[in-house]
Amino acid sequence: MAAEFSAESNDTLREQLSAVERGGGGGARISRSADRFGRGYATVMAALIAGYLLVIVYVYPLNIVWLDVLVTAAFVVSIVAASLSYGRRRSASSRGWAKRYSLGFALSVGLFGLGIGLADVTDSRALWLWLPYALVTALPLLAVGLLRGAR
Repeated sequence: MAAEFSAESNDTLREQLSAVERGGGGGARISRSADRFGRGYATVMAALIAGYLLVIVYVYPLNIVWLDVLVTAAFVVSIVAASLSYGRRRSASSRGWAKRYSLGFALSVGLFGLGIGLADVTDSRALWLWLPYALVTALPLLAVGLLRGAR
């Protein structure tokens, strides 16, 4: 059975093809948006974790309870606010984002924990040690933010 195409069906096919081509840019826009929001979220989380490590190293030893409570509450509120903001603003995630983010987060938190142990063992508060270590703590999440999803 041979398919017969009328001028009307050709016009319909052209309209459908045109609609598909116009919509094709939407997927790329959503993908760029997902990458941008994921990159921002991972960067904010990296900064918060590295910053809180420095708080533990430099603020906690002062033994000022109200200051410890205040900075810890600010950290928790910042983490929750960043997570809620990311959840509301993103419309999609890049392929593999959840696995990459989970791995980067776990590595950063592991380095954070090692840093707390190191602070207790060394009792050193030298900037030459802690500023680079805070950056190393942030690196896994920063790397997640820079990696794009598989296309």
